[in-house]
Amino acid sequence: MIFAELGTPFVKLGDAIPAVRSRRALAKQTDELQAENEALREQLRTFSEAGRENLRLRELLHFKEQFNHRTVGARVISRDTSNWWKSVQIDRGAQDGVRENMAVVNADGLVGKVVSATANEARVLLLVDPNCKASAMLQSGREHGVVSGAEDAFAREPRCIMTYVDRNAQIKSGEAVVTSGLGGVFPKGVVIGTVKRVRLNPQTGMYQDVEIKPAVDFHTLEEVLVIIE
Repeated sequence: MIFAELGTPFVKLGDAIPAVRSRRALAKQTDELQAENEALREQLRTFSEAGRENLRLRELLHFKEQFNHRTVGARVISRDTSNWWKSVQIDRGAQDGVRENMAVVNADGLVGKVVSATANEARVLLLVDPNCKASAMLQSGREHGVVSGAEDAFAREPRCIMTYVDRNAQIKSGEAVVTSGLGGVFPKGVVIGTVKRVRLNPQTGMYQDVEIKPAVDFHTLEEVLVIIE
């Protein structure tokens, strides 16, 4: 009677147990849903990456079908840790017909050349290395020169320089630069890049130096073709 008169609330322990169980079940269900959501996100990321790879391979296959040379497809498996741009290792080697001084391309253009090969792997010197030189020409003006990597360790983006270009040549910004086929390493007509800037060589004053933006994105290079013949 005293409790009734004072109006004091009173809850039995047995009545509280279902509520506790309900909260625990809800928390468990929330954790399960969060885990399922993360698993679905990871699956979506995997599908997205597979889609991008599939697109790259389709572009490479299309390029290969249009290319009048026999090639071997390869994947980049490692990069030169001393300099991100200078060389890469690919998963094809002598057993696949890959040898030193073979040209390497992708769907965008010239990548570089093979400088060494073991049975199952090969080292590719990238076009943006100063030691990789390719005979080239301006696609519109047909002026010839030699393209190599620019010697600038502080450049934010890989770039190339075309040297020994006639000082009187009329060169347009954005003009395409392609391989000339001279020298025996790189076949004729492979895209190298586009003209970015032009200046008269400060040492000789006899030739123009042409800065080129490479057609290949060397930061994202993953698949390539080695030209076998």
